[in-house]
Amino acid sequence: MERYLTGAAKKRAWWEIPTGALSAFVGAVAVDVLVEDLQKGLSDPVIELLAYGTVLALVLAPLYAVVRRALRRRWAQRIAHTLAERGRAAVPIDELDKVTGVKNAVKKLRALLDRGYLQRMAFSEDGMMLLIDDFRDLTQAEAPAPQESGDVIAQIRALNDAIDDPGVSAQIERIEALTASILDTVRQRPERADDARRFVNYYLPVTMKLLESYRLMEKQSYQGQTIQASRVQIEAALKKLVFAIEQQQDRLFRSEAMDVDAEISVLETMMRSDGTVEQGIRQ
Repeated sequence: MERYLTGAAKKRAWWEIPTGALSAFVGAVAVDVLVEDLQKGLSDPVIELLAYGTVLALVLAPLYAVVRRALRRRWAQRIAHTLAERGRAAVPIDELDKVTGVKNAVKKLRALLDRGYLQRMAFSEDGMMLLIDDFRDLTQAEAPAPQESGDVIAQIRALNDAIDDPGVSAQIERIEALTASILDTVRQRPERADDARRFVNYYLPVTMKLLESYRLMEKQSYQGQTIQASRVQIEAALKKLVFAIEQQQDRLFRSEAMDVDAEISVLETMMRSDGTVEQGIRQ
């Protein structure tokens, strides 16, 4: 847990106790002054309401800051403890409330990260995953060699053959096709490897792990409540993975499309300078 917490999240700030004490002192003095004024005949209800409002603001504002900081520290410690226990490299954002046990976990996590309460984690570029511990390494490893690419496709196909559920099989076929397309593109365009590293180093290993788990669960003779719930969860995750991999493929071709646009722009400029565009139109 400690590795996820910054200094601000591990201990109370030095100014919190003095701020609370000062707030209480200012509140007591303000109330005393207000009571004296009221005893002197301050009877205008508007002025009286403003006076009470001022007192409340003086008392509550610093206390609110102290309480808010304490809550953030508590959220950070609770989230860090839960994530450390589960030991997951990444969590989909729609599972964060359940995983961390904190309501509105996505919003709170963003605030905690922005304010420096948590470290060693970040949201993915598409905002769909919370990446933990090794998120910086997800863009560092090399893409698979050609022979390894073939092995990956063969593994996916073998898992598909071993899984009986038709719905899951359809998802696997889509994943296989997308994987083959991405790896083939990287093989033909090695300069695009950077755009595929998130897929190669995170999405693909997680997909293989989920499929292996599903295959094992499906083969059990007794389909208890735990196995059934896990299978449903994996089936839902596979649908999300298909969408995520599709986005990775689209990102892979985004650079290609930019290069195509640039080449066409240069070509059209050259043709205009040579006068060939106008000649082609007249013909």
